[in-house]
Amino acid sequence: MKNKTNILSIINKKNRILKILFFVIATFIVALNYNLILTPNKFVVGGMSGLAIVINELTGLSRVTFLNLATVVLFILSITLLDKKVAFKSLFGSLTFNFMVSITTPLIKVITINFESTFLLLLSSAVLMGVGTGIIYRSTYNTGGSDVIITILNKYLKITMGKASTIVNIIIIGSGFLIFGPTNTLYAAFILLISNYITDRILLGIKDSKMVYIKSDKASDISNYLMKKFSVGVTEMTSRGGFFSKKAPILLVIVPARKYYPFRHIITNIDNKAFVLTIDCYGATGGYKKSLLPF
Repeated sequence: MKNKTNILSIINKKNRILKILFFVIATFIVALNYNLILTPNKFVVGGMSGLAIVINELTGLSRVTFLNLATVVLFILSITLLDKKVAFKSLFGSLTFNFMVSITTPLIKVITINFESTFLLLLSSAVLMGVGTGIIYRSTYNTGGSDVIITILNKYLKITMGKASTIVNIIIIGSGFLIFGPTNTLYAAFILLISNYITDRILLGIKDSKMVYIKSDKASDISNYLMKKFSVGVTEMTSRGGFFSKKAPILLVIVPARKYYPFRHIITNIDNKAFVLTIDCYGATGGYKKSLLPF
């Protein structure tokens, strides 16, 4: 357990200044999208920021004031029920986001974004939100808020983070449905769906290659052809059949997506009885793939 903690500590300390810089920039992007698109159009996409739009509509309480009050309450809960390091890290994220929301709020009166197409409006918001959120998570920070509630539910109710997140966001988005109606809720759901996809791509990378396992009686012929004529690396492993316990070679190949279909034809031509298992590959350390972000 101690070794795992040390490893996590090393990961968190690596490129810390750069991570904080990217986190601040990404938080600004998310806050800008929040104030220029989500708030004026009453799109409640979940989280404390979404709830702030609902509370503002019902009571007139400013969104920044609500976010600051929520930050205090959630910090008390997190420092009481969760690890202190987690609590202070969430506090840093919450305060940074609240600050960015406060400095971008006046822009609502200065900048008016008009799109001829509602689709372009929603897509722009989703891209800004997805890119910003992806970089925030990639930097190993978060903006606090509902993440604290989700973590508490996960710890004390023993439900997964995914289920806890779904429960919290359904409640918040549901409140938006009751106040602003079904049309705005559907728009918000579209933004959330697309932004989550973009966030995943930033966290996992673009699946521009395939990881392929090949089991064949002609493994040697396939291996030689792929390395000499197809210019891809091949790793040979040994497998043992579960029924007859027969040993046989298995080839592991990372194939660029653009070359996958000719690759499959090559395998079929050499051995039409070959067993081929293909999996999406998001990253191959030390290979040809390059990271978009420096951490």
